Amino acid sequence: MSNTSIETGSSVQIESSSSTLSKEKHITHEEDNKDFEISKNPQSSNVSSFEVSFSLEGEPDPEDIARHLSTLHKYYIACVITFTSLVITIISSCWTFVSPKVIERYHISHEVSVLGITFYIFGLGFGPLFLSPISELYGRRLTFIFSMTLSIIWQCLTTWSHNVVGMMFGRFLSGFFGSAFLSIAGGSISDIFDKATITIPMSLYTLSCFYGPVLGPIVSGALYRENYRWVFATLLIASGVCLVLIIFTIPETYKPILLIKKAERMRKERGDERYCAPLERTRKESSFVSSVLLSSKRPFLLLFLDPMMGVLCFYTGLVLAIVYLYFVAFPYIFKKLYGFGVMQIACCYLGMMVGMTLAAPTSLIFQKRYEMNVIKNNNIRTPEMRFEPLFYGAFCCPIGLMIFAWTCYQNVHWMGPMIGSAIFGSGVFFVFVGVFNYTVDAYRRYAASGMACNSFVRSTMSGIFPLFGLQMYKGMGINWAGFLLAMVTILMIPVPFLFTKYGAYLRSKSPFAWDD
Repeated sequence: MSNTSIETGSSVQIESSSSTLSKEKHITHEEDNKDFEISKNPQSSNVSSFEVSFSLEGEPDPEDIARHLSTLHKYYIACVITFTSLVITIISSCWTFVSPKVIERYHISHEVSVLGITFYIFGLGFGPLFLSPISELYGRRLTFIFSMTLSIIWQCLTTWSHNVVGMMFGRFLSGFFGSAFLSIAGGSISDIFDKATITIPMSLYTLSCFYGPVLGPIVSGALYRENYRWVFATLLIASGVCLVLIIFTIPETYKPILLIKKAERMRKERGDERYCAPLERTRKESSFVSSVLLSSKRPFLLLFLDPMMGVLCFYTGLVLAIVYLYFVAFPYIFKKLYGFGVMQIACCYLGMMVGMTLAAPTSLIFQKRYEMNVIKNNNIRTPEMRFEPLFYGAFCCPIGLMIFAWTCYQNVHWMGPMIGSAIFGSGVFFVFVGVFNYTVDAYRRYAASGMACNSFVRSTMSGIFPLFGLQMYKGMGINWAGFLLAMVTILMIPVPFLFTKYGAYLRSKSPFAWDD
């Protein structure tokens, strides 16, 4: 939820899917039985003649891991990545019931304490802007190990810091480095699953981003009577387990890096040093620092130059921000109306989780309907076909929020707002599945930059909403504050329908959309 794609480093980077690799201007496949092409003109000195690529026909290259992995192995990789994303997002919201202990220990105000959520989410938003370019130059696996290791180190600072400044600093940096599993991780799934099979694993990955924030308050609520450090220590252990699994069981999946391995093999077998991979040339032509800085600009270019991306990022940011606003609003609402204790309030978040769980199996239906629509369209796939889940999310979100707003009365059973939060939770799932799948499909070459852009926007909004959420509910009243949120989501209902109708035209105007 908080924050999950394919990525490229600079403007000359080669995309990470085998289908899009065939579109690079330096790579051709005129001879289907050959995995590389040598210029037919012996006089030609064009270096690109010796750029290697993966064969799309016949026996797969040894380095083309996506074609060698079994379906079970692919799902194992996706599950490890998904579980790690779950842990990272649990850390984001575990602050809910740590906050009162921090206020008591360090004698700070509620507003200052809420920064523990805000800084972590800001870290999740800013991290992909710098970590994605690193993964584009050095691969997914190395970036995962590097970022998770540093996230664990900064989690240690949060856990054992003796002042609130150290805790906040540790929260921001642990979120910053943990954010790799909310942007780059989606790219790893895209690396090993093709368009026809990516819906289910991507939906499971998306679900982890929702489950994490919901489970965070339950973890901290269960350990509420213990020292608050036990909450962080428990999640620190879980992060360590994830790191060990990544180091020993997750292979490199990024195709430009795998092409480097193929080029190395070709140079050794042929004794010709001219064979090279596109990414090798990129590394030589630009420094690491300049590549990172240049690549960090692309998410902002996507945000400001592509209207569809900007609106979709705002949409996911809005619904996720409401979820994070609930982490400061639920304790106030359910304690005031029903006199709930800590663990009872923590269990109230399960309403959203139930809604998300009930919505998740629909991914199978959406995938079948997507395949049927492709057949009806003469086997031509269009990214707008991925918007179907968003149709349902556009209505479920305001309906759920409206039910929640107008059932929050002392004389109405607490199951009323729980039902509303469940419907809202299913709507959040539909919104994210539709937007994520569309982003990966429509911006396949720049999908990681698209996901980084989305992560930045939704994390920024999610970090800001908790800062005023409690004051809004106290000032406007529980019912009218909830009604305001519902009305804002109603304004977003036309988005998927307009984009389905005019999406092809808008993509034709985008400098970043890539449909193969």
